Amino acid sequence: MSDPFDLDVLRTLDKKPLTEAKTIALDILDKSKTKATRLNRLKYDINRANTAIEVTRIMWTTYMAGTGYRVHGSSWDKHYRSV
Repeated sequence: MSDPFDLDVLRTLDKKPLTEAKTIALDILDKSKTKATRLNRLKYDINRANTAIEVTRIMWTTYMAGTGYRVHGSSWDKHYRSV
C-alpha cells in the first residue's frame, strides 16, 4: 500500500471548507496503517475540530509522527501514545 498522506493535499487542506477538510482528512486516515484505537481517537478529534486549520494541524502532526519526526514527550505525543 502506498503512503496515503499526499503532501499536496495536506498543503491545501486549510483552505478548504471545514466539512470538506474533515472528509478529506478522514479519507486519508482510513487508508493509513494507523492502529485502530489511535485511528478512532484521531477521527474523534477531527470530527470535533472547529476550523479547517485545526484539521490541518492534526493531519500534519500525524504525518510528521508517522515519518519519525514526532517530538518525544510532547503533549500531542502523550495524548495519542496513551491511546
